[in-house]
Amino acid sequence: MQKYERTCLDEIDFENAAQMHAAALQLSQTCFDFKKLCVSLLGASSALLIKFGSGGFSHAVFFVGVLLIFGFWLSDATSYFYQRKLRSGISAKHRSIAKRNGQEIELRDTTTSPIHAAFNSSMALYYVLAGVFAVGWLAYGVGAL
Repeated sequence: MQKYERTCLDEIDFENAAQMHAAALQLSQTCFDFKKLCVSLLGASSALLIKFGSGGFSHAVFFVGVLLIFGFWLSDATSYFYQRKLRSGISAKHRSIAKRNGQEIELRDTTTSPIHAAFNSSMALYYVLAGVFAVGWLAYGVGAL
């Protein structure tokens, strides 16, 4: 078996891929932080609105909740989209290194669209929260709460 020696271009691509990987990991952590912050702010804002609002539930509780969920979902989807773009760039660097060295490698497709970024399984928390707030708002509207 022939010994592999990195070329200057390989070194540059490896370094670029490593930097992109670090950025993708940071974005991944940011997505998780968005979810934690969303749940925390929903709880705190709902409690404050119920306590200091009009003496119980009001449309404001549900409106603010849905607004917070939408804002965090949009931010999380944007982070997810750019994370996937970075992973696609990493795969391109690895393919480039392999091609220069006469190798063919098969890498998982990491491309995404803005629609897929907004509607994927990692966004399930936002869907559940929005559903809970929507059902609660509907129940409040018909006088069940």
